[in-house]
Amino acid sequence: MKKLSSRERLLRVFRQEPTDRMPVRIWGIDPMFPSNRPSWKPLYEMAEEYELDVIRNWSPRADEQDAPLVNYRSERIESDKPDMWMNWTVMETPAGELTQISYAPKSGHPGRVKKHYIETVEDAKKWLSIPIVEPNIRVDSYFELERKTGNSAMLMVGVGEAMYAVEALMGSETFGFWLMDERELLHELISHAYKRIEKLTKHYLAHDVGDCYGWVGPELCIPPLTSPKDFRDFVFDYDKPIIDLIHDAGKVVWIHCHGDMGPVLEDFVEMDLDCLNPIEPPPIGSLTLAEAKERIAGRMSLDGGVEDGDFHLLQPQEMVQVVEETVAMGKPGGCFILCPTSDPSTSPVLNERNIANYRAFVETGMRLASYE
Repeated sequence: MKKLSSRERLLRVFRQEPTDRMPVRIWGIDPMFPSNRPSWKPLYEMAEEYELDVIRNWSPRADEQDAPLVNYRSERIESDKPDMWMNWTVMETPAGELTQISYAPKSGHPGRVKKHYIETVEDAKKWLSIPIVEPNIRVDSYFELERKTGNSAMLMVGVGEAMYAVEALMGSETFGFWLMDERELLHELISHAYKRIEKLTKHYLAHDVGDCYGWVGPELCIPPLTSPKDFRDFVFDYDKPIIDLIHDAGKVVWIHCHGDMGPVLEDFVEMDLDCLNPIEPPPIGSLTLAEAKERIAGRMSLDGGVEDGDFHLLQPQEMVQVVEETVAMGKPGGCFILCPTSDPSTSPVLNERNIANYRAFVETGMRLASYE
C-alpha cells in the first residue's frame, strides 16, 4: 500500500479499514498549536521529525461564540492552605445563584472542588431554569483550519457529554447518592444537558464541520461507582443518538473513557462507536489490549494502550519493552492507534526522564508501525 497521509490513515483506522502502518501519536501534541510549556518543546520536535499522526481539535473562536446563557462572577483569594488559591465562582441562573468553590495549587498541578454548584434538589431546579436555545455559532475558523491542515491531520470537533456535564456540576459523591435517591431528577438534568448537545451537534453537522466528533466523560458512570445498568441508563441511552446523528452525516466518533472497560466494552461496540480511547492496561483496567481486541473482534478501533504513569516511572529501556509488548497485542489486524493514555499535562514540567521515555515510545512505535 502506498504511504497514506495522517488524515487518510486515521480515518481508515476509525472505519476499520487497512492502512499502510499503525498510527502513532502523542495525545495533546500538535505542532501547529504548540503550548506555552517550554518543557514540551522536544515532543513537538519528535512529532515533526517522525511525522507522527495528529488528531487536530477545533472549537469556535471567542468571537464566533453565542452570548452566554448565564453570567458568572469569579474571585481568587488566598486559602487556608498556603500552597493553594481558593477560587469562588457564582453562576447566575434565572431561578437564583449557584456557587462553586475550588482549591487551585499554586504549582500549576490539578486542583479539586470543595463545594459544587449542585448539592441539593433546590440547586438542581435552579440549573434547570437555564433556557435551551438554538445555537448560532459561526464556524468560519473551522474552514480556515481545514485549509491550513489539508491532509496532514484528522480534524475533530469536541462536543459535550450529557451525563458528564451534570456530574461535573455536582461531583461523584452527590451523583452516587442521587443514583439511588433522585434517579428521576438525574434523568431530568441529563436530558436537559442532552438537548443542548443535540442542538449544537446538529448545528455543526448542518455546516459540514469536522472529520470526527469526540467527547470525554463516560468514565464517571462505570463500575465501581455505578453499575452496568447505570451506564446503560445514563450514558448509552444519551450518547447513542448523538453517535447516530454524526454517522448519518458521514462523520466518525471518538470517545475518551478512562478506567476498567471490562464491564462496558460491548456497550461501546453496541453504541456503534468508531474509536475508544485510552484502553488502560492492568492494573488500572482489568483487560489486556489483546483481550479487548478479541472481545470487540474488529467492530471498533482502539486508541491508547501505554499507561501515562509509565512515562514518569520507567527507565527508557523499560519503555521500549512496554511499547513492544503493546504493539504486539494491538497492531495485528489493524484497528489500533498507539498512544499514551493521557496528554503530558499530568506533570506541569516534563523532566529528562519523561522526555527520554517519550522518545523511546516514539522511536519504538515507529520502528514497529509498518504493515509491509
